[in-house]
Amino acid sequence: MQVSITTRHFEADEQMKIYLNEKLEKLQKYFSKIVSVRAILIKENYRYIAEVTLSAKNMQLAAKEEAEDIHSAVDLVLHKLEKQLLKTRDKVKEHKGRKLAENMKDEVE
Repeated sequence: MQVSITTRHFEADEQMKIYLNEKLEKLQKYFSKIVSVRAILIKENYRYIAEVTLSAKNMQLAAKEEAEDIHSAVDLVLHKLEKQLLKTRDKVKEHKGRKLAENMKDEVE
């Protein structure tokens, strides 16, 4: 998985980049075919905004969150992406499961 981190209006320290990479690696357990992730971290006055775009095979997901500190913004945006990945994964399983169930039904008859 290729990770690209961009910051605007502030400089993220190495700890923040490591934290973000560790959190992104955990998304692999929900969907293993993630190709690349682009994260944009922005500071505007008193708030931080985290935008993350995830590209996988035949799929692209995006999420955006804001909070008063950068760690909270990153946690919130990754939670959103996690929910999107789970929903997508469940749709794929349901779709394939339905097709498999129909084939099994035809074989029984």
